Amino acid sequence: MRSTSAAWQGGIALVVLLVASGVSLGGQQAPPNPLGQPLLDASGQLRDDAFIRIPLRPEDERYADIEGDRLKEMLLEVDAISLADRDAGTIFWGRNVGTASHVVTQDWVEGHFRRNGLDTVSRQSFDLNPVWHPTAWELTFASGDQTFTLASARPPQGAPSTPPGGLEFDLVWVGGGSDADYLGRDVVGKAVLIQDIPRPGTLRHSIRDEGSVARAFEKGAAAVGIVYGISDNFAVWQRTGDGPGFNLGYEDGMRLRDRLGRGEHVRVHYTMERERRSGLQAASVWGTLPGVSDEEILIIAHMDGYFRSALDNASGLAVMMGLLEHYAKTSLAERPRTLRFLASVGHHGGPGTSWLHDNRETALANTVLAINLEHVAAVRTKYWGPRLRMMNAVSPMRWWVNGSPTLLDTVLDAFNRFNVGVTADMEGGASGEMGRMARDVPSIQVITSPEIKHTEQDTPEWVPAVGLEQIGRAYAKIIDGIAAVDREALQPAGARSSG
Repeated sequence: MRSTSAAWQGGIALVVLLVASGVSLGGQQAPPNPLGQPLLDASGQLRDDAFIRIPLRPEDERYADIEGDRLKEMLLEVDAISLADRDAGTIFWGRNVGTASHVVTQDWVEGHFRRNGLDTVSRQSFDLNPVWHPTAWELTFASGDQTFTLASARPPQGAPSTPPGGLEFDLVWVGGGSDADYLGRDVVGKAVLIQDIPRPGTLRHSIRDEGSVARAFEKGAAAVGIVYGISDNFAVWQRTGDGPGFNLGYEDGMRLRDRLGRGEHVRVHYTMERERRSGLQAASVWGTLPGVSDEEILIIAHMDGYFRSALDNASGLAVMMGLLEHYAKTSLAERPRTLRFLASVGHHGGPGTSWLHDNRETALANTVLAINLEHVAAVRTKYWGPRLRMMNAVSPMRWWVNGSPTLLDTVLDAFNRFNVGVTADMEGGASGEMGRMARDVPSIQVITSPEIKHTEQDTPEWVPAVGLEQIGRAYAKIIDGIAAVDREALQPAGARSSG
C-alpha cells in the first residue's frame, strides 16, 4: 500500500505539472516553483520515467520482454520515415499512400517480418483513387499597411488549384458558424472565420456536428477559415468542402479574431497549386508465424499517416512489432494458434481492411480473433490555462469487443492487470482500420483520438513508452488467455452454429 508520504509527494508532483505553464490557480502569473519541474526533462518535455507504472505480477513475468523503451525505439524508427519525407520537401508530408515514404514504411515492416522469421511474407497491392498532391501554396494576411503570415496557417486538404494570382477575400468572424452567428452579418463574397471546438472523447468537432462549412457557403461566403481547438496552435489540414478556405491553430485564430474585434479590416490572400496523380498503387504487408493449428489470430496495424503520425499510427506498428518479437522467441508448441500479421495499407487514402470484409468467406475463413492496433497509447491531458497540459498517466481509450462473454472476461482481466484504462461504456462498433470487418469475426480494439490526431503536432512525446508497454502486454495476455478456448466459444451468441 502506498504510504501517506508517497501519496503526498505524488500530489505535489501533479500540482507542479498542472502549474507548469506559470499560471496560478487564481489566473495570475505564478512565481517559479522552488522545487523546479521534477517531471520534465531539460527540454521541458514530460519524462517517460515519470509515468505511473504497475509492476508485473509474478504469473505475468513472461511478458517482461514486451518492454516500453524497445517499443518506443521502434516508434521512433517509423517517425524517422515521416521526417525524411518532410525534409525531402514534400508539402503534404508523412507516410501517405501513393508516396515514396509509404513504400519505405512497407520496406520497414517487411524487414521486421523477415528478421523475425515470419513465413509467407508478401505484399498485397491495391489500385488507388487519384491522389491529391499539393506542389505549392501560400497564405498571407493583411491589415492596414501590414502584411503578415501565421505559423499555423495551412490550406485545406484536397483543395483545388487557385487561379495563378491566387484569391483574396475580406475576413469576417462568425463564431461557431451557427445560424445565430450570421444575424446582422454580411458575408457574401467574403471569407468567414469559424471556431471549431473538438468534442471531448469523440472524433467529432463542432464544425462537423453543426454543418458549419456548408452553412457558410449557403450564406454566400466565398471561403471558409477554420480555427481549430480551444488551446495551443495545432496545425491541421481540414477540408472545407468543395470551396476554398484555410486552417488556423487556436492562438493564431484568436489573433485574427481580436484584430477584427478592434475594428481592423483584415484580408486573406490564398494561392494553391496541386496535382491529381492517377495510376498509383500502395500495398499491405503480410506475414505469418505458424502455430500448432491453422486457426489464426489476425493482428492488424495500418501503415499510413499524416505528418509524423506518432499516435496515428506509429504506435500501432510499434506494438505489432513488439508482439511479433515476443512470440517469435517462443516454440511452435507454445503457439496453439497461428499468428497472422497484417500491416495494412491504411484507410486515410487507401482501402483499409475493406478487402477482408469483401472476401470474408475466404480471407477470414480461419480467423478466430482479429486485433486492431490503432492509436493505442497517448498521454492523458487536462485543459488548465492556455495549454493542453500533459499528465503523468496514460489516457483511457474507447474500446470494442465482438465475441462471447468468455472473450470479454479475458479482455477485461488483461486490461486490469496491465493498467489499460478504458471508457466505462463500450463502443457500439469498431472504428478506423477495422470498422468494416469488425463484426465478421470475433474482434478487439482499443483506440484514442485526442486533439493532436491528424495534426502536425502528432509527435512522439505524446506517446508514452509505458502506454505502448501496457497495451502490448495486455494483448499478449489475451492471445494466451484464449489459447485453450474452442473457436466456437469465442463467437458472439448470434454467430454460433446451431446444434
